[in-house]
Amino acid sequence: MSLTFLALHLLLLFLSPSPATSTTFPGDIEALKSLKSAIDPASITPGSCLSTWSFAAGDPCDNLFAGDLFTCGLRCDLSVSSFLRVTDISLDPAGYSGALSAAVFRLPYLQSFDASDNLLHGPIPNPTSASSLRRLALSSNAFSGEIPLSIGSISSLEELFLDNNRLSGPIPPSIANLRNLKRLEVQSNKLSGDLPDLNGLSGLYFFDASDNALSGPIADKLPTSLVEVAMRNNRLDGVLDGEATVRRLGFLQVLDLSHNALSGPVPSQLFDHPSLEQLTLSFNGFTALNPPLWSGATTSRLIAVDLGHNQIDGWLPGFMAAMPRLTAVSLEYNRFTGLIPYQYALRAVAAAMVGGGGVPFQRLVLAGNYLYGPIPGLLMALKQGGLISLGDNCLFRCPRYLFFCQGGRQKSMQVCKDFNPVIP
Repeated sequence: MSLTFLALHLLLLFLSPSPATSTTFPGDIEALKSLKSAIDPASITPGSCLSTWSFAAGDPCDNLFAGDLFTCGLRCDLSVSSFLRVTDISLDPAGYSGALSAAVFRLPYLQSFDASDNLLHGPIPNPTSASSLRRLALSSNAFSGEIPLSIGSISSLEELFLDNNRLSGPIPPSIANLRNLKRLEVQSNKLSGDLPDLNGLSGLYFFDASDNALSGPIADKLPTSLVEVAMRNNRLDGVLDGEATVRRLGFLQVLDLSHNALSGPVPSQLFDHPSLEQLTLSFNGFTALNPPLWSGATTSRLIAVDLGHNQIDGWLPGFMAAMPRLTAVSLEYNRFTGLIPYQYALRAVAAAMVGGGGVPFQRLVLAGNYLYGPIPGLLMALKQGGLISLGDNCLFRCPRYLFFCQGGRQKSMQVCKDFNPVIP
């Protein structure tokens, strides 16, 4: 080997950078250590993601998907000043117990944190405004206490999943500060108090607060951007305002307010809404039904209507037979009376209907009312298939061998006449 070549080789070795001792930003490593140390070690089972997080043996971002270290649970998709930064943490549903470390909210480049379907407990730590989270998913754990007020400081948040925990107290008004929020799920907790004004969430399209103890009226507290709203099984009360609550939600497709204490009339705006497809108001205290104009019914987009288990008086709403897309009608256990409309029978047996085309009723549940008179002849020839129920009414001759007469005997003549003396 010539002296010139040897000198050049030594020069190259001298100029070559030494291997970095760490490729992950030190502050991110400390946050990951805090996250793991807050988890009960006994719940970190072999084969789980956290069991491969060995900080003494390797560097988190440098060892991703290489060998047996840091095989899953995090991503480092951003490089800043020659350091890799943690951008995603997704803990596997391995039954981790323990607390959630506040260090999660000190990872400035973290976009998504998901610890769903584990056994984490205690309070949700206070987020900081420095967080750039876009998705926070803590579903199906055992978190308790109140939703922290500072949750509203994560201005970048687009999806928030706090459902199926043990959270209590109100939904904090600060949530309305999350201007970028698109999806909010807080169902199946122990939340209480009035619904806060959410109109600041101008991009929110999905909201589920079912199975809590929320109370008070809804009024005009929901943002106009909503497509799906579910608040079933709460303590909501008052009247459902057709203009302030229904008409202004012009993009609404799904509305479920069942199992509450709403009262007054069911507003007509629900039946001629330009986009509503599924309406569920069962198990409330509605006492009347305001029909839409017939022209509104014929352009309705409703596919399913459930008004069962209320106290709605009057004749069966004939306009529902004119809704061309309607396939499921549940009006059971109300106070409807009169004859079963011929158009109902026609929709139950054929796709054609008076005045235009339409799909047949696959579900027609009228049990538990005060309907009287003969069963429409079209129904008598109907073969068992879809769900049709006429039990527990005042119908003349509804033998139980007919499948749609099963599920409850007809009311006694005395009960029927006490309710409506004109019933024959």
